[in-house]
Amino acid sequence: MTGKNTVVLVNPRATYFNEIAQKCYPPASLLYLAAALIEAGYSVTVIDANAFGLSDDQISAEIRAARPFLVGFSVYSEILPQVRLLCRLARKAAPDARIVLGGPHATAVPETTLVQFPEADFLLSGEAEESLPLLCGKILGNSPPADVPGAYFWNDAGRITSGPPHRLPDVKGLPRPAKHLLKRAYDEKLYYSILVRKKPVDTLFSSRGCPFKCGFCYNFRHNYRAREPFDVVNELVKIRESGIRDVEVCDDTFTVNEDRALEIFRLIQKERLDVSFRIKSRVDVFTERLAAEAKKAGVYLVAFGMESGSQRMLDIMEKRITKEQCATARSLCKIYGMAAHSSWVVGYPGETPETVAETTDFIVKLTPTTANVAVLRPYPQTPAYLIARDEGSLVGEWSPDAVDFPWVRLPWANEKRVLDDMVKKMMRKIYFRPYYAASFGKDVIYNMNFLLLRYAFQEAGKVIGF
Repeated sequence: MTGKNTVVLVNPRATYFNEIAQKCYPPASLLYLAAALIEAGYSVTVIDANAFGLSDDQISAEIRAARPFLVGFSVYSEILPQVRLLCRLARKAAPDARIVLGGPHATAVPETTLVQFPEADFLLSGEAEESLPLLCGKILGNSPPADVPGAYFWNDAGRITSGPPHRLPDVKGLPRPAKHLLKRAYDEKLYYSILVRKKPVDTLFSSRGCPFKCGFCYNFRHNYRAREPFDVVNELVKIRESGIRDVEVCDDTFTVNEDRALEIFRLIQKERLDVSFRIKSRVDVFTERLAAEAKKAGVYLVAFGMESGSQRMLDIMEKRITKEQCATARSLCKIYGMAAHSSWVVGYPGETPETVAETTDFIVKLTPTTANVAVLRPYPQTPAYLIARDEGSLVGEWSPDAVDFPWVRLPWANEKRVLDDMVKKMMRKIYFRPYYAASFGKDVIYNMNFLLLRYAFQEAGKVIGF
C-alpha cells in the first residue's frame, strides 16, 4: 500500500562519499519542486542523503516509512551509479510506488536515461515545477501522462513515448523553496562551504537560465529569466530572520544584467541585512560599478569561469571573453577587497601542451584567491561532447556501469592519466608558492577554519601522492 498523496524526493549521496567535499548545499531544485507539490495539495518528504550521510538501509527505511505513491530523483551525470542504486532501493522499499527521474542529465538524454534506469517509470525533462504536479495527478487518476509537458514514459507497447515539449515556468510566480522540510539539516548546521566559517550556509536563485553557450556546459536553459529585485531581497530577509548569515547566490551568472544586480545590491544595503554573500559572474560583465556596490552589499567572494589562459582555447570553447577581461576582473576584486575564485578546464578538443602551459603561467601571474583546475568532462550533448564524438576522440560514455568519466583523447594524451598528471603538475606550480601559503595560513588561523585545513591536506595528498 502507498500513501494517498505522499511524494518522496531524494537528494543522492556525493560521488566520493568518504571525502571532505568543498561544499554541501541544500538541494534547492528539490525544495522548489516540493513547494510546487505542496501548493498543489500533496504531502512531501525530502530525503537529503548527502547532508545526513545516510546508508542504503537508512534511505530505504525513510522511503518505506513515508509510504509514497511517487519517488523522485535528480540525475546528474557524475552520479549515475548512485541514482541507479537508489532506484533499486526505492523499488524494494516501496514496491507499489512509481519512480520519476529529472535533472540535467535526464534532460540532456531522456530516452537513454530511461533505458539505463529500468526501475524508473517516468522522466520529466527541464524545470518541473509545473509538470511534476501534473504527473502526480495522472498517476493518481491512473491515466498515462501523454499531455504532461516534458514527460517521457513507457507506453503499453514497451516503447518510450513523450508528451508535448517542456514549458519553462514563470520564475516570478514560483513558490519559495520548502526549506522547512529540511529544518533538521539546517538546525544541525549540515550545510557548509569550506571557504566559510559561519554555519549553516544557504543558497538563493535570483534567476534561471543563461544567455551564453559555452562549449562545455550542458545548460539547456538559454532562456534567461530573472526575478524582481524586491522579491529577491524579500527572500534574503526571510533567510536572515532564520539566523543564517552566509548565502551563495547560485545563478549561472548573477551579474548578466548590470542594472538589476545593482538594484539588488542597493536594496540589500537599504535593509542592512548583515549577511555575507558569494556570487558568480562572467568576467566580461563585471564592471567597477558592480564591484563597488557588491562590496558594500556584503559580497566577499566572486566566482569566475575563466577556463583557459590561452586566447585560442577561449575562442574554441566559445567563451566570448578575453584574457584581458580576466585580468581586469581579478584586479577589481583586489581593489575592492573581495576574493576571486576561478575555474579552469584542461583537455578541451584542440588543447595542446603549449596551451596548457599558457594557462598555468597565466594563473600564476593572475594570482586568483583560489584556482580550481579540472580535466574536461564532456557532458552529454554539449558542443564539446559532440565535437569529440564526431572526431572519434571521445573515450567512454556516460553510463551507470562506467568506472570513470568520459574524456577527450588528444594527439599528445592517449591515456587519461596524462591529463590527470598534467593537472597535478599545474596545481603544484600554482599553489606551492609563498603567496598561497601565506593566504591559506591567514584564512585557517584568523578564521579558525579547520575544515579548510583538513580539505587542503586531502587535496594536497592527491597532488603530491601521499
